[in-house]
Amino acid sequence: MRMAVLTVGIVLLVTTVAAAQALPPFSVTRLYLTEAEFARAIQPYQQAIAANARNAQAQYWLGYAYVYAYRQWLARAAPYASGHLARAVPPLQEAIKLNPEMIQAYLALHDAYHLSGDWTRRPRSSSRCG
Repeated sequence: MRMAVLTVGIVLLVTTVAAAQALPPFSVTRLYLTEAEFARAIQPYQQAIAANARNAQAQYWLGYAYVYAYRQWLARAAPYASGHLARAVPPLQEAIKLNPEMIQAYLALHDAYHLSGDWTRRPRSSSRCG
């Protein structure tokens, strides 16, 4: 009985430590020429969000990755990414909602609005902007 409890405790500890580890930053040092490459690159963020939708960091990195892929599409390097700008906005808005102090999410969301040609929209947070 003690061995079973100890084993369960170790599994829970390893799972908790793994979940608490920081997410890897999205790499902007490479091109994601295929949709499969891009899907592999964003998988850690999607998994983190699936495990905890309130993970602001994962929401930010996912949105940021979509903005990056869209920029690659503009440069004709990622033919699969024409719709990725629209996919970027919801996770970036969610990151701001979850962590209003996350300046990088505001900047990425501003970039997404700018790229969309919407010069009037500004990232907002209920706690920062009245």
